[in-house]
Amino acid sequence: MLPMNNASRDIFIAVAHPSEEEAVRIAASNAGLSCEIIVTGVGGAAMSWALQKRFASGDAPSLVIGAGIAGSYVESIRPGTVVTTSSDCFADMGVDDNGRFVPLFGAGLADPDKPPFSGGRIPCSGRWFDLAVGLMPAVRGATVNMASGSQSVIDRIRRAWDPEIETMEGAWLAYTCAMSGIPWISVRAISNMVEPRNMKNWKITMALGRLQEKMTLLLELIAKL
Repeated sequence: MLPMNNASRDIFIAVAHPSEEEAVRIAASNAGLSCEIIVTGVGGAAMSWALQKRFASGDAPSLVIGAGIAGSYVESIRPGTVVTTSSDCFADMGVDDNGRFVPLFGAGLADPDKPPFSGGRIPCSGRWFDLAVGLMPAVRGATVNMASGSQSVIDRIRRAWDPEIETMEGAWLAYTCAMSGIPWISVRAISNMVEPRNMKNWKITMALGRLQEKMTLLLELIAKL
């Protein structure tokens, strides 16, 4: 194990669920990096509120890492793969126009290119993102309030956003950090394919193990900076 690097205590890691926290804590210990880690609760509201409370409480972190598990929309990204998001979006925020879903931006209710958005997405870039991309594939995220578990919803989100992964917190973390001027990255291990809901196909234990492995490598790199 590397010696603990107290100079890196301003690395802040947010997870939604205690199982994700365990994986991340082990990774930080293995990497010899002292990090602040919180469990926010599942969903965007919980994530956003926890981050805002933290940012208002004192010195801003130099980096926020959103870590956890996710579902995959594409066959090339199978359970056990660990990815980082190049951009994220609020995939089910919009208007139900007599059964036809219209994203918030398509309905003229928001500017798709007003910061932090670009084309309706919140992009991730900078030195921390470049570091993460050296270890894992970069993918397009979609953030939902209701996890997709029926073919009609899956098809709707695919048509609107062409995502590669789905989470329930990613865009909320991205938005809160970007609006606060704080660098962020997201690291997600795939636990399941986004398909009509069938939890027998989910590989949560494997995904958490892979999350721990990849986060260890990432935090080891950060510790050396």
